[in-house]
Amino acid sequence: MTSKTRVALLQRLDPYWKMEAANVLFVPLFMLWLSDGQLSWIALVPLAATMLLLIIGAIYWRGKVRQLKGTASNFPVLLRGLEVWRRPALVLTQAGSVTCLLGWMVPAWSAGSTDRLVATGCAILSVLEYINYYHRQLQHFDNREDFRRLLAGRGFRRSWLARDLDKLNEMKATLE
Repeated sequence: MTSKTRVALLQRLDPYWKMEAANVLFVPLFMLWLSDGQLSWIALVPLAATMLLLIIGAIYWRGKVRQLKGTASNFPVLLRGLEVWRRPALVLTQAGSVTCLLGWMVPAWSAGSTDRLVATGCAILSVLEYINYYHRQLQHFDNREDFRRLLAGRGFRRSWLARDLDKLNEMKATLE
């Protein structure tokens, strides 16, 4: 990777961790504002899943930026930690989806229709975030090449985190 390419990549990726970290605060505040502070467990479980995945994203992107700058000597340790959080994030995402459905099936369990809408939004967001981090890159609007790839019908590429975890697991397998 040339120095110019690295600088361009860093300029594109550096805001990601800041955006994800800010959204750990802004998403719950926005949801509380939407619901007039009336959130039940039906919405809180998928909200917790969303927040966890935003935290995972912030940690990953901060580590990735540091790795690209050459200041992240502990990047493999960070990746192992994110791998450990993969299953709890999936379980919490699934639990959030189930509680969201329960809110619609048993409306008396929720704090009202806004609570159920917040739960639905958070459940969808957490599923998309989980896929976006641990499987396929869903975000294509910020990079012209990715967007062209998507429009050309070449599908979604492996996410950055998934590729890094694959490399980590390959290194681990060769050492065993």
